[in-house]
Amino acid sequence: MVKSVRRKALSVERIILFLLFTAYCSLPTIVEAQDGGVPGALLNYGMTPRTIAMGKTFTGLADDQEAVYFNPAGLVQLLSHNIKSSYLSLLGTQLGYLGYALPTRKYGSLGFGLIYHGSGDVDSWDASGNPFGTFKFYQGCFLFSYAYQPWRPLGVGINVKVMASKIAQYGALGLGGDLGILLFPRGNLTIGLTCQNILGPKLTHDTQTDEVPITFRGGVALKLYRKRVIIAADIVKNVLDYTAVDYHVGMEFIPIYPMVTLRGGIDRNHIGAGLGLKKDWNKFSVGLDYAIELHYASSYLVPLKHKMGISVNFAGFRTWVEASPKQFSPTPGRKENIAWMDLHYNAKRPIERWQLLIKNQYGEVVRTYAGWEAPPLRLSWDGLDDIGRVVADGKYYYEMLLIDEMGETLSFRDYLTRVATLGPEGEIEFLPQE
Repeated sequence: MVKSVRRKALSVERIILFLLFTAYCSLPTIVEAQDGGVPGALLNYGMTPRTIAMGKTFTGLADDQEAVYFNPAGLVQLLSHNIKSSYLSLLGTQLGYLGYALPTRKYGSLGFGLIYHGSGDVDSWDASGNPFGTFKFYQGCFLFSYAYQPWRPLGVGINVKVMASKIAQYGALGLGGDLGILLFPRGNLTIGLTCQNILGPKLTHDTQTDEVPITFRGGVALKLYRKRVIIAADIVKNVLDYTAVDYHVGMEFIPIYPMVTLRGGIDRNHIGAGLGLKKDWNKFSVGLDYAIELHYASSYLVPLKHKMGISVNFAGFRTWVEASPKQFSPTPGRKENIAWMDLHYNAKRPIERWQLLIKNQYGEVVRTYAGWEAPPLRLSWDGLDDIGRVVADGKYYYEMLLIDEMGETLSFRDYLTRVATLGPEGEIEFLPQE
């Protein structure tokens, strides 16, 4: 009889502990979604400051490593290795993200993502209301993505996700997947569709099971003014009847290319804004992103959320130009009256056409080189413009553009050389005056 009572008490304590855990884990979800909380909300929130600032709008854009989270098909757009990392303190918990994406020439693109969501000590009580000690919870998810582009207008991608959860001494492990496509009907328009959480994951703690519902995402993105302005929108709905359709709208503006980016967005609960700073060294670039989120659906009672993140791009498919010498004079008769330009590129596919523009310090094009198929390895510039006039003294910059056989573009711009017009070399004779 005593053993039976103890077993019942232990069973009740387990149930209460699980309910406390469920309520605590659902608190951020309830605040975010206002649908009472759904299992696996960690997989439908947004991981980095860029997407948070844009109102969690990324399904149709999906043009960096975070595509593994929203739409794995977007990885086909990557041209360089991309690492992203971020951190957020979320209502007493910590949310961290680390991801890496690798594009290849023949075998598509690969991506990896690691999500961590954990708490500090959480108080608990037994069935009689007496303190039962403290416990911790942890949720994590590993994402493995693969994307391939069989034709120019279409990219397809899949995710395999492994989700782990632990509450006190109870642990659970679940397996699921995503399927996404990205359409390129026009060069500046992309459309994304994703079916998330296929076949789970299912997480069982003791005798309680949570199944992450299948979620459908649709999105569109429009890039304007040479990709300096991006407007995007998403619609999200899971299969649960009691949840509403979520909308997300975001915008990105680059006033100083590529160094400064401004972002803003809105969804059913939040207003987001953010800033991105980026430094590009051709083969290597580093970005620092910041986002702030205001919960207007709660009449701004929920505290502001601040999120920081770092992104790194390196190697991959690029193009650049090196000029020698770094200063020359187009004056006839001088030794250094020509600038030699070495053209470098690493492309996914054969080049269909190319263009090299030389610009002055005001951004005006003074000389144009162009052609079909692969560009030459070396070109020369004699310091003349397209009409045949000697250009003004000053600094000059280049913009290199390559278009491959599937219409994908490689481009880069940087400092080229300096023109300093000098008089002809010779000796000056001084004659004494009588």
